Amino acid sequence: MKRAFLLAHFDRDGIIDPYVVAAAREYRRFADALILISVSATTLPNDLVGIVDTFIPRENSGYDFGSWRAGLQALRAPTDFDEIICVNDSVYGPLFDLASALESPRIATADFWGMTVSEMSHRHVQSWFFAMRSSVIRSKLFNDFWHSCSTDLPKNEIIMQRELGLSSAIQQSGFRLAAIHDGHSEPLVYPAERRKHCSTFEPRRTLKYLRKTHASRAPFNPSELYYDRLWKSGVPFIKRRIFSPNYYSLNLSRVTSDIQNLSPMWFGLITNHRSRVGYTAK
Repeated sequence: MKRAFLLAHFDRDGIIDPYVVAAAREYRRFADALILISVSATTLPNDLVGIVDTFIPRENSGYDFGSWRAGLQALRAPTDFDEIICVNDSVYGPLFDLASALESPRIATADFWGMTVSEMSHRHVQSWFFAMRSSVIRSKLFNDFWHSCSTDLPKNEIIMQRELGLSSAIQQSGFRLAAIHDGHSEPLVYPAERRKHCSTFEPRRTLKYLRKTHASRAPFNPSELYYDRLWKSGVPFIKRRIFSPNYYSLNLSRVTSDIQNLSPMWFGLITNHRSRVGYTAK
């Protein structure tokens, strides 16, 4: 399979952090073309010279979809590729071998797939990692959708029209949508998960966790609540938002311990990045 990776980047300090460098190196293993698009960094670090084929610094308009559109334009002939993967740096990883996801039977017959499916608002592939295969790339939908991304929109409209809108258009056009983790038939919260994130030493946080994971609050965001379920499904990432703002009030000590057990190297990269941007686990 001839594959392109388009990596959208943003950093408040205008640098390409070592965790992004590590991610790009892993994507390179599977990429015939690797394009890094940044709305904050102006130069490519030496560690990525020879790894990234094309570096595109651009103004911060259109958010990630604007960056991916710029990456598609840099490919010149997207139809030459069997698969184009759009990913951003809002996740840490791959924490383990990405091949397990790329070769998963769960997405073998899909035209459009991602790491996770969310039922929030309506069923859609979450946009931090999604892939379009040749059937989609060669379609009118592909050209129409990415042409529309030339227009700048408020962030909430980008979510509705582009993240959710792309999945809707894919399904309405008869294409097959799939994900590595699709938890629509799973329990809302397993008892073991509740025990893991409840602590008598943190009563206020625990109460928030119990309230936010109550069945009445469903559907939940799988990327920010079920990180270990995702790993078991073969998703080798963890969302940065788990650490901040930690919407579901997870036990971050347990989260960091799980990461350290899974990948000591990534534990170090994550710890260093979190220290730089100014928040640490309690």
